[in-house]
Amino acid sequence: MKGKITFVGAGPGAEDLITIRGKKALEEADLIVYAGSLVNEKLLDVNPSARKCSSASLSFEEILARMLEAYRAGKKVVRLHTGDPAMYGAVAEQYRELDRLGVPYEVVPGVSSVFAAAAALKTEFTMPGITQTAILTRAAGRTPVPEAEELSKLAAHGTTLCLFLSVGDMKSVTDALLAAGRSPATPAAVVYRAGWENEKIIRGTISDIADRVKEASVKRQAMIVIGEVLARSGEMSSLYNRNFAHGYRKRNAFSGSTAVFALTREGALKGAEIAAGLDSRIILPQKLSHLVSRERVVTYPDGGFQEAFRKAWESCDGLVMVMSSGIVVRMCAELCRHKSADPAVVVTDEEGNHAISLLSGHLGGANRLARDVASITNGTPVLTTASDVRGIMAFDEMASRHALRVVNPEAIVQLASAVLEGKKIDLILPEELYRRYYADSPQYSLVSSPGENPAVVLLENGEEPRSCKIPVLYLKRKRFALGIGCRRNAELSQVEEVAEKAMEAAGTDWSAIAVIGTAELKLDEPAILQMAFAHSIPVTGYSAEELNRIEVPDPSPAAMEKLGIRSVSEAAAILASGGGRLAVRKIKGCGATAALAEMQQNEK
Repeated sequence: MKGKITFVGAGPGAEDLITIRGKKALEEADLIVYAGSLVNEKLLDVNPSARKCSSASLSFEEILARMLEAYRAGKKVVRLHTGDPAMYGAVAEQYRELDRLGVPYEVVPGVSSVFAAAAALKTEFTMPGITQTAILTRAAGRTPVPEAEELSKLAAHGTTLCLFLSVGDMKSVTDALLAAGRSPATPAAVVYRAGWENEKIIRGTISDIADRVKEASVKRQAMIVIGEVLARSGEMSSLYNRNFAHGYRKRNAFSGSTAVFALTREGALKGAEIAAGLDSRIILPQKLSHLVSRERVVTYPDGGFQEAFRKAWESCDGLVMVMSSGIVVRMCAELCRHKSADPAVVVTDEEGNHAISLLSGHLGGANRLARDVASITNGTPVLTTASDVRGIMAFDEMASRHALRVVNPEAIVQLASAVLEGKKIDLILPEELYRRYYADSPQYSLVSSPGENPAVVLLENGEEPRSCKIPVLYLKRKRFALGIGCRRNAELSQVEEVAEKAMEAAGTDWSAIAVIGTAELKLDEPAILQMAFAHSIPVTGYSAEELNRIEVPDPSPAAMEKLGIRSVSEAAAILASGGGRLAVRKIKGCGATAALAEMQQNEK
């Protein structure tokens, strides 16, 4: 019987900075060959029964011989390297020899000392406006470096420099940096034994860091970091900038509740990626549930796919199906009613190469959902609606984006046909919408009342649709209930900010909010009352019993623990709307949460 060899990165020092997988390998090992004093020996305590062997005094041949002897005796061997084995771990020759001998092995990564140093310094190595590159290297010493990689040449790039194994001759390091043209005032830091209990941080500049290191008696086991990033004066990252759209935060994104389905192992893994990006549920057969987070998965028993799909069809605004489109078409065929009621359905393959808008492309938002899915998987959205193919903003798509309800959906086809036939279209819409989508085309005219042309009309202030010989598509503004939850004595700015994020997600504003709902015990919160007064919106509160009767997609364990309420913002929004559907699920802010539900009493 043959054993097992596992290379494990021990992390930078502290025994709790090893990975879970690495710790498990140590706990199961029969032999641990570790890198001497470079590894925190407290890590060895997790397995008192294993045989331990320090490699500090052993040659390459001796290390390999001990590992192979244990492996051939059926033992589990862990070769424990400091930090991450990939950085100056001297593992390549070990891998090479084991490959030559046909001996299998595994590698478990570890936290490198360079990243432990960044944590100690509380900095990033890349910052917008400063540098988007970090160079991990070492200065030449007893072991030379290739000529093209000499420190003076690498330093000339002006990027962040992270130097391993170089603190023993700091004067040579700083001389090379200055010779490369780095300013003497460039920030510099040295972190000694990053992650250990006796960690030490020395800060300075290129001009004085060598003297500071000498005064601190640091001669080895230290990481050198050079660069303007140490001043932490970079620009704001686009990742969390509310004005910047990317794969996980998109403008004009699908805003309804979604569920992701998959039927195979590979489909479940891709589905989990999509579900995380959409912040949605993933619905799987029980046999695949172990592949994804327990917090996100919903399962069904063998043979239960059809019923699970039906339930999701009735409760969700959008469905993403990671499977064959034929399966989905057959499932949808039994449930389809009308484009104004059917959920958005998007189909994608197990690789996420294509996201196909299959059903309810405009009014249901499947085209937007397909774009969202494609941006998560780095795939291609497949849209077949004629208006999208021609680059025209469809009226039902425009309505969906801007929280407008289509009063007479039967007119959608007539207006779409008129557009595609090149007929003149009259628009009685807010000028902002006209200019955004239609002003550049001579086919559309902004008018004050319907004439002889097919028209799109936004009804305002209780107006009713009129009977016309020409096709007219009537729209009305949706009205919403805003559900708010907040911590005690939250600031007005915090509550308003999260409320406005919810409205932005729905494509609406304060004028569409009919009522604010919250918990009864929050009716005395100054921020909620001030916000309601400022926008002339009534506030209503609900008891814990009333709120707990409402099923919501995002219950709050914290609210349940502190208030005995499973959900405040989502449940209050649904109750205040008269039982309407959630248009925007719970959005979390600093000290507050918000959700929107569509009012049930919208005019016909």
